[in-house]
Amino acid sequence: MFEKLTELISTGDYKEALYEFQEEFFHIDERTPMEAAKLCVLTATLWEQLEDSVAEFDTIAKGLSYDSTNYELYYMLGLYYHELNADQAYLCFKMALMYCIDDGDREVIEKALDTLLGSRCVRVRGTSVMILSFNDLEIMKDCIKSMEESFPRDELEIVVVDNASTEDGVIEYLREKKRTADYPFKLIENSENLGFSKGCNIGVAACDPDNDIFFLNNDAVLVPGSFFYLKMGLYENRNVGAVSALSNSASLQELPASFFGQEDSEDGLMWHKKLGYKKAIEIFRDCARIKVVPMLRPYLASFRLTGFALLVSRAALDAVMTDGKVFDEFFSPAYFEDDDLGMRIARAGFLQYVCKNSLIYHNGGGSFMEDNTLLEKGREKFKEKWGFDVWGYSLPWLEAADKVVQIASQKKGQLRVLDFTCGFGATGAYIKDLVPSAYVAGMCRTSFEAGIAKNLVDEVAFGEMNTIRLPWEAHSFDVVLAETTMVSRGRISECLKEGGIGITQEDFE
Repeated sequence: MFEKLTELISTGDYKEALYEFQEEFFHIDERTPMEAAKLCVLTATLWEQLEDSVAEFDTIAKGLSYDSTNYELYYMLGLYYHELNADQAYLCFKMALMYCIDDGDREVIEKALDTLLGSRCVRVRGTSVMILSFNDLEIMKDCIKSMEESFPRDELEIVVVDNASTEDGVIEYLREKKRTADYPFKLIENSENLGFSKGCNIGVAACDPDNDIFFLNNDAVLVPGSFFYLKMGLYENRNVGAVSALSNSASLQELPASFFGQEDSEDGLMWHKKLGYKKAIEIFRDCARIKVVPMLRPYLASFRLTGFALLVSRAALDAVMTDGKVFDEFFSPAYFEDDDLGMRIARAGFLQYVCKNSLIYHNGGGSFMEDNTLLEKGREKFKEKWGFDVWGYSLPWLEAADKVVQIASQKKGQLRVLDFTCGFGATGAYIKDLVPSAYVAGMCRTSFEAGIAKNLVDEVAFGEMNTIRLPWEAHSFDVVLAETTMVSRGRISECLKEGGIGITQEDFE
């Protein structure tokens, strides 16, 4: 069948080829993953000839869900991005080369890569993976192996800082890895557990100063493609400063247990802890396959990211580092140093994204979990440094967002939303993720809030909610979100179109 389809495409008989493909696609799940991916290569080629870029992209994504190592699909994805984003095209071609098994095809890919580099548009840097180590030998082995399998060796450096592990075999394994690795592998052995901030800062000093840095917990394991899509996110545009992934266990970046076909225990024990690492990682990998693929809109804007797996651009690092330190050691030994870094990256004007097509397993329960007071101490330290409680800004107003989605489904044309509860833009960003075509404006109380929120929503203003001269035309919004304790109903009515809907907290009491 593949020979017939190839012949139809090569002879330009696209109508007949399309008919044959439709028949084959109906039975695609009956094929092996490699056969299904090969069929997608041919189908994507057909859509390319028919100049249907959307169908081509979707088919490439479907193919990579079957086989994340198919180099032809990465090559085709590189061609798709070639004129759209040179950096992302470069990343795709590098993946194609990493997986290529045909010498002739390798020459074709290398030629495309050379042409791209000759354009002098590519700015992709190498990556230093900074792993903070403490015990968890079994998971750490998988962590490092998953990183080694994730990206080309010529752009990879791993720096491990061991925080005085007490588990037998950890230091011996790391020393052996340093001795035998076929890429730059650096090991720093601390004589005591210095905590997250200090440990990471020591590692930063050992990283290649030209590289982006991927901060990765040693109890985090990547699935195939997850790091590639993080890099794609980091190079989505020149304003992106940091990206992170979805996970089974990561604050504000956590997929529900139901996604994995599981339930958390009634005693609060998370599903992966209940099952144990070996069974949990098997389930995680199987479920992740459908999400770790190219997406047209894979990014959720945020003002902070969780530090368990955090990729930061060199430009952002240079902007926020003080005396060569990325994390503020005021937060030692642990907690809220990643929130603090997110605030500094946001204030420096960089975008931060959660990449919804990157999934990374996180076992959780690190070296300081036995001290139940540290989390609250970290929270108080954040309040002391910044003057506010970051937890008050982090969660989107989910009930209101769900109602906005319902309204959007019944409206023709663009939905215009004004959010008087904007804060740092968490709710607005969540709405824009659910309704990408929506226009979301935010009303902030202070210029500090507005400076953060402007990267998450379309437009912001700040000032006294009821008296400020709003920069938007009166009666120009379909939906207004507000707290009636802060905003008068007269002001809400002033902003709404005829037939518009005001959503207040009283609606959910």
